[in-house]
Amino acid sequence: MNVNKQGHVALAVTAGSAGLLMMPSLTMQTDVGIAAALVAAAGIGGVFPDFDHKTSTVSNRIQFPLRYRRLFRTLSGFLGALGVGLVAYRQFGHVPEQVGEWVKSGPLWIGAAILFWLLARLRSLVLIGIGALLLAGYAMYDLHWITAFAGFAFLILPLVKHRGVIHTPEFAAVLSIGLLNFSAQQPEIINMAVIGFVIGWWAHLAGDIFGDEGIHFLLLPKLKIALRLFKNGGPAERWISRTCWGCSLLMWGVILLQTQILLK
Repeated sequence: MNVNKQGHVALAVTAGSAGLLMMPSLTMQTDVGIAAALVAAAGIGGVFPDFDHKTSTVSNRIQFPLRYRRLFRTLSGFLGALGVGLVAYRQFGHVPEQVGEWVKSGPLWIGAAILFWLLARLRSLVLIGIGALLLAGYAMYDLHWITAFAGFAFLILPLVKHRGVIHTPEFAAVLSIGLLNFSAQQPEIINMAVIGFVIGWWAHLAGDIFGDEGIHFLLLPKLKIALRLFKNGGPAERWISRTCWGCSLLMWGVILLQTQILLK
């Protein structure tokens, strides 16, 4: 097992706060909008790589709970069989006049089966839809190449296994280069938010290194880094999370102190 959501967020926020302190300008460090954008984006980036896990916290935000997905799959199979049976009966059987109108409803039941099938796979539909929109935007409006890269990544997410692609350092490196190149042309607050997101993404990978599964490389799949220092949700991780939050509070104390100095 590896770091859970709480651990990833704590580590990402700490990394984002540290990144904020390393900004070359005190004005940038003490601008409330920039500070909030960078650290909040770091927290988001800290959990975003888990989109490739079907039951992660971020994936669960775009799909129904497991019990409903199972119900939808059952209803899809039942209604599909009913619809196909009615269509076949109408086509090849002798339909009594008194049930003729009801037998005509076969296509409607098939449509309902398709609907439940889609609802059971809502996560995949959302990811594919986002990917398709990004690729269409890139093709139609000549957007930055990171748009196409992100679109392709969203498209393949329903197909790849957990830690198969977006958990690799190679993917993170290309994503970082593209996002930072794009954000350099944007307003400062967007640029800082993107920097925070990138920091959070790398913090997620760094956190996973300490778990049992670790991370592996895309080009060298057999090469894996896993320190196996603690288990997911165990006492060690909880203490590390608390330490990270404590460090974040200390760094924010420094930032607030700098703000008071500047105001004087």
